[in-house]
Parts: sequence; structure tokens; C-alpha cells
Amino acid sequence: MLKKIKRAGEPGYKQCSVTIMDTTDPDITFDDNGISNWVYYFREKILPNWKPEGNPEAFETLIQRIKSDGKDKEYDCALGLSGGVDSSYLAYIAKREGLRPLIVHTDAGWNSEIAVENIENIVKLCGFDLFTVVIDWDEMRDLQLAFLRAGVPNQDIPQDHTIFAAFYGLAAKHRIKWVLSGHNNACESILPPAWGHDALDVCHLNAIHRRFGEGRLGSFPRMGRIRYGLRYTLLGGMRVAKPLDLLPYKKAEAMDVLEREFGWQYYGGKHFESRWTRFFQGWWLPTKFGYDKR
Repeated sequence: MLKKIKRAGEPGYKQCSVTIMDTTDPDITFDDNGISNWVYYFREKILPNWKPEGNPEAFETLIQRIKSDGKDKEYDCALGLSGGVDSSYLAYIAKREGLRPLIVHTDAGWNSEIAVENIENIVKLCGFDLFTVVIDWDEMRDLQLAFLRAGVPNQDIPQDHTIFAAFYGLAAKHRIKWVLSGHNNACESILPPAWGHDALDVCHLNAIHRRFGEGRLGSFPRMGRIRYGLRYTLLGGMRVAKPLDLLPYKKAEAMDVLEREFGWQYYGGKHFESRWTRFFQGWWLPTKFGYDKR
């Protein structure tokens, strides 16, 4: 059962006096000054562990450790590349710092032409090895339709789940210890839990497909939290690093660098390098549920 939200213009609508967060998050709360719980969350949980101006010492320590752990190996890290801003800039940083990443791209059938060109240019100009995992389109289509029939908010789960599963599976296959993530606090530190669902919840994915799907997901890459936490990280020793959180990361400046270095092109919106995410975040969420991630 979805919790009721209040949109702009509706009785009871309210916006945080500090941020743009509002009552489209059904769990939002406000103090007497109109400051939302998200401001306190940011101040108490994010800022103590993150320096927006960058942390050069920690960044250099991370780079040297990745190089040391990957010495004499074909690759010292793995990096998932979508052609979007964050992953593309991360590839630029990896090249600048002399890392030897295995670049992984999962083709779930929704790539925009711009994203494909961005990936090709970055890999070519950096001299990186690219491994593309192509998802069976019939299975992808069946699962995506199952999620649409279910009518759940997070329609990105089929795409996101298989991207993560294929990426971590390939990194484990190559015995790569360090995985580089483009996730960063500068652009993605606040997201109401009510607006989505964990993409790695394989039980949720399987349950929706059993009820609303039509075929079998024979080759569709899947990975639950147990496999990720136990097999890959605890037993396999895999480590996830977020280098962008150790840099003074500013999206507009990163885009300028990418355009200058690689002829990189912007695709018109947050995560719109995927045509499906363009539909999902641009229409499905704001129109059907009132959730606007843009």
C-alpha cells in the first residue's frame, strides 16, 4: 500500500525551508522552523563522513592501495560505464591516475545513441579494455512488462538489477578486488525510501516475474544481497570505492572536462543515457506517483 503524498497546490502541501524536499515524500517531517528531517539527516549522517571540498590525502591513499593490490594483475580495478556523467568522469579519473580498470558495460537494450558514442570514445581514447554484457532481449522485455503490469513505482529495477549482477559477476570472475563506483554525495546523497525499492531485492524481482511474467529468465543475471555481501565482499574480499566522494566533484565542471577530453555529449537529463530511465524518471514517477527525481 503506497503512502499518500501531497503535491504542490493540494491542501497540506509543504516544502522544506532549506531544501527543495517537500510532502511528495510521504515520510517527511518538519521542525518548528520548517526545516525537514532531510536537512538533519544530511548534517548528521552525510557531512561528518564527507568533505565537499575534497580529501586529497584519502584520495591518494586509495589510488595507491588499488595499484598495490592489483600489482602484476591484468586489471587493478573494475568500472561500470554507462556513458553518463558520473561513470564517464570516473573513467577519466582512472586514466589520469594511471589505473588499469576493466571497463564493463551492460547492454539491457535501452542505450541511447549518445550513450553508446560516449562509451566508445572514452574507451578508445583512454585505451581501456571494454567488456559488454548483452542481456537477452526477450527476457528483458518480459521482465520489464511484468513490472509495468505490477504497477510498482520503481520500474528501473529490471535494468538496474541486471547491470549490478552482470558487473559484479564479471569482476569476481576476473578476481578483481577493487570496484569503482560513480555514486557520490554531491549528486545523490538524499533519496526518500518511499520513492523506490532496493534494486538488489532478488525476491521482489522474482515474485513480480512469477505473477506477471510470461516466460523464463534463463540467462538473466541476478544477484541478491546475500550473494553480494557474503560471496563477493566477505568471502571474495571485493571492495567498493567511491573516488568521487574524495574529490571536489561538481557535475557541471565534470561535464566540461568530458566534452573537452572525449567529445562527450549530454543526453538531456539525470540518467537519461538510458531511454528507459528517461521514461521512468521523466514520466512514470512524476505523473503516476508524484515522485520527481529530476
